[in-house]
Amino acid sequence: MRKLKIGRILTLFVVLILVVTASVYCIRTFFRQDEIIEEKSYYDLDLFSMENGWMTYKDTSYKSLTGIDVSSHNQYIDWYSVKQAGIDFAMIRVGYRGAQEGILHEDAYFNTNMQTAIQNKIKVGAYFFSSAITEDEIDEEVNMVLNEIRNYKIDMPIVFDMEEFENGGRIDNLTQEQRTNLALRFCGKIKKAGYDPMIYGNMTWLYQNYDFEKISKYPIWLASYSSDCPMEDKFEMWQYSNIGQVNGVEGDVDINIYLQKK
Repeated sequence: MRKLKIGRILTLFVVLILVVTASVYCIRTFFRQDEIIEEKSYYDLDLFSMENGWMTYKDTSYKSLTGIDVSSHNQYIDWYSVKQAGIDFAMIRVGYRGAQEGILHEDAYFNTNMQTAIQNKIKVGAYFFSSAITEDEIDEEVNMVLNEIRNYKIDMPIVFDMEEFENGGRIDNLTQEQRTNLALRFCGKIKKAGYDPMIYGNMTWLYQNYDFEKISKYPIWLASYSSDCPMEDKFEMWQYSNIGQVNGVEGDVDINIYLQKK
């Protein structure tokens, strides 16, 4: 009988310790919840805000630039007026590969945009709209890009842009692994050539159509049209509007913020 009582006492003692330990864990988790959430985001997302029509990031450890991205769709651009409007940089389309037929096309306004933007002291980068489905096609695209930009002073990244086509296209049947490998091949060759590579995409494309862990070894250009940043991982450029209004550009234009660690 005495042994039985001692056994019950030990059992109750163990149960008490477990209850106390669980309670302490719950209390610590509750009070650290804000800290855990804060650590989840690479940036302090509360520091992004719109001022005078432009997105800003209020962190003294970062420098931010405002830019536009353009192609032949924007037609003629008055780059002097763009500069006077407060635009720091421009991402200019080199060309694209056709969604269905897979033929390479040069952007009709590429050289004019590059030359005139540079003349007006606007930093320039470039992007290529890809629908490559093989490594050989990626190599063709890289060669085209390098050939087109070789005579210009490039201050900004060279970007791999692959997107879903509204009416479907030749990239639809690629697997996540294939898309990832194609993007990495493009970026690797651009980096080897001495330029800064970057990968463009919206949240769905970046996380579902690529292996994000693999592509994030390169800088990311996020597309998300909102005043609230949805991305908690690191990115360097954010295309936050596709209906921007900038003097010198007729109609809507994409607006971007570029973040540089000081």
